[in-house]
Amino acid sequence: MKKFIFGLLIALALPAAFWGCSSDEEEDGGSSSVSFSVSPTSISLVSTASTATVSVTCSGSWTATVSSSAKSWCSISSVSGTGSSDVTISASANTSDERSAEVTFASSGTSIVVTVTQEEGSESSYTALSASPATFDGSKKAAITYQLLVYSFADSDGDGYGDIQGIIDHLDYLDEIGVSALWLSPIHPSSSYHGYDVLDYSAVNEEFGTDDDLQELIDKAKAKDIKIYLDYVLNHSASKHPWFLDAVASEDSDYRDFYIFSDDPEADIAAGNIAMIATEGSSGYDSGQWFAASSTVEQRLRFDLDWTGSSPTITVTETTEDASEENPDTSTDGAKYLYYGDDDACPKFYDNGDGTYYLVVDFASSWGFLIRTSNTSWTNKTKYGSQTSGAQITYGEPFTLYTSSNADSVYDILMPGSTMFHSHMWTNWFADLNYGSVETCETSGAFLAVLETAKKWINMGVAGFRLDAVKHIYHNASSTENPTFLGKWYDACNQLYAAAGGTDDFYMVGEVFSEASAVAPYYAGLPACFEFSFWWRLYDALNNSVGNTFVDYILGYQNLYSAYRSDYIEATKLSNHDEERTASILGKDEAKMKQAAAFLLTAPGEPYIYQGEELGYYGTQDNGDEYVRTPMMWNADGSNLADEALDGKVDESMLTSDISVESQDADSESLLNVYRTFAELRNNYSALATGTMTAHDTYNSSNSTYSTIACWYMTEGSQVLLVVHNVGTSTKTLAFTDDLSQCVGLLGSGSVKLGESSGMLKLDGNSSAVFLISE
Repeated sequence: MKKFIFGLLIALALPAAFWGCSSDEEEDGGSSSVSFSVSPTSISLVSTASTATVSVTCSGSWTATVSSSAKSWCSISSVSGTGSSDVTISASANTSDERSAEVTFASSGTSIVVTVTQEEGSESSYTALSASPATFDGSKKAAITYQLLVYSFADSDGDGYGDIQGIIDHLDYLDEIGVSALWLSPIHPSSSYHGYDVLDYSAVNEEFGTDDDLQELIDKAKAKDIKIYLDYVLNHSASKHPWFLDAVASEDSDYRDFYIFSDDPEADIAAGNIAMIATEGSSGYDSGQWFAASSTVEQRLRFDLDWTGSSPTITVTETTEDASEENPDTSTDGAKYLYYGDDDACPKFYDNGDGTYYLVVDFASSWGFLIRTSNTSWTNKTKYGSQTSGAQITYGEPFTLYTSSNADSVYDILMPGSTMFHSHMWTNWFADLNYGSVETCETSGAFLAVLETAKKWINMGVAGFRLDAVKHIYHNASSTENPTFLGKWYDACNQLYAAAGGTDDFYMVGEVFSEASAVAPYYAGLPACFEFSFWWRLYDALNNSVGNTFVDYILGYQNLYSAYRSDYIEATKLSNHDEERTASILGKDEAKMKQAAAFLLTAPGEPYIYQGEELGYYGTQDNGDEYVRTPMMWNADGSNLADEALDGKVDESMLTSDISVESQDADSESLLNVYRTFAELRNNYSALATGTMTAHDTYNSSNSTYSTIACWYMTEGSQVLLVVHNVGTSTKTLAFTDDLSQCVGLLGSGSVKLGESSGMLKLDGNSSAVFLISE
């Protein structure tokens, strides 16, 4: 083996000619074979007179030529040769822009190009960029909306809860960001902090204020050219809503058809008996979306628990005996609890001492009951109920209890005569509204009732709705049912708006949490939809330093939308209350956060800014949605936070003085002031506000040399603006045929050299520039 390796090494060390690789004719009279290489193939030279050496390795003859456009400043020491040699490449001093040359080496039909670049000269005529936009006249041309969470935006009375007066107190702040509308999180009474389980569509949550407070906000905002949009929940109400409680109490209830009920959901869906889910057939059944709906009529019941066997049982009987008084035994060892009711009652059973227990209660529960062995924990098999969804007891007969380490697989035990209701959100906090067949949905009781409540707000001056979870209203997301329903809802609200004196169209934007291809069909029903794809493509561009494909994505989305609605409104955004915070997605990189703002406010569409985004708030949903819904920090000392609604789920470590409005207001380079600057720019120039995007001829997806550059024109009438973003970390030198003399917007830094009808732009990493090309 050693002899073989030694022999192989000797063979490899022999000259190429030994193996027949030479310029001489082969013995058999065949063609010649030449070994040929040049190294390096890329050379960078400084601006002063300088040289570099390349090594030519060749077994035959070779030639070298300099590209004709560079012969005035670039030369070579040899234009031809035989065999291997070094060639010196020389460049004269450069007093202008960066320049490049190609030196082509050739041998026996093979060419190798050496690229030579020389940096710009110290005497080049670049000047530092500075932005000089036209004086803003205060007229808001752009439709910029600010999304705020009423409960955590601003507290006006010191109780820790955000309120409507708090919003009124900070209208100047919102006006300075240049917004034309406010999207308020649900303002209605609710059992939850977030408000999406509505208890009364026609009222204002008393934690937030009164109807008069809302009217004051509408009027004072209007005086600043700011509209008010309400978050409206059409998909479901709270399961504690009076409509639902009445519907559960009796099959004869006027509200029975407002909700989706079934004694056998799987069979009913398969048979097409449930109009809201009928198009899905048997595949539409998801047991996790069906919950027990029991009568809430109070009745005195006795619960006898037998824990003596391998599987405990519960027997429930109607009784007239006295209800059990509060159990004086506070011991938790071996304790058993009855869990029931809409107020989460959890009384302790009386222990008979022989493995059996009893309890007599005035029972009222809209969902049934469970047995618990802990009143503080659901884990480690402490929850006992039914093994199947929808199982009902029979009075006087034992019911076998089931438990599992997976608490979600233990179902509520239903009372006699119970039925099931649908909640696509996989929680019994919500009950899906039933609009019946989409062909006649506008005549359904639920549609008319919710529309009647909408009329109140529209008459008060509310100018638009944000619609929650619209792809879940009808449950076949791939059908046309939801767009059809939404079109009818939009038309009905638009008519109410016109009747109330509205001179434009009522605004309505839908949340379709999907890629653009799935969002597009919803434009058949709605004028605006949130463009999640915009943000997903943008953070990819910023995190991967690839900007040249961004325009293609946006123009592609526009083509999708225009197939359904010619006057579509792209509701562009970064993050929102249901997503990881922008700063977290961008690695808390301030340069990227600022550039994300610049993209948002220079791209087409009608942009949304989410509460705290303009301050650099970060947060993830790992420990709950509350952590992406953090209160606004108005003061550098952190006083008067509206944090009570979040029940302590606030990242205090984030809320340092430098992330406060007070501190960032005083810092001209802050993220807050980037938002203000670019929002004013958008409001100032109609081409940015409502213009059409077109790709740049040079800096686009086909130009891989400048892959970090996102570049486009925005045009409105005769006004044209050039937008340039460098998402890389190094400076790029770009040549334009456009006049770059009027820089109106700048993030970061750069410099420019002007020609008569062209310009050279040096744009630093994570920097953006906007130029007015024509007025």
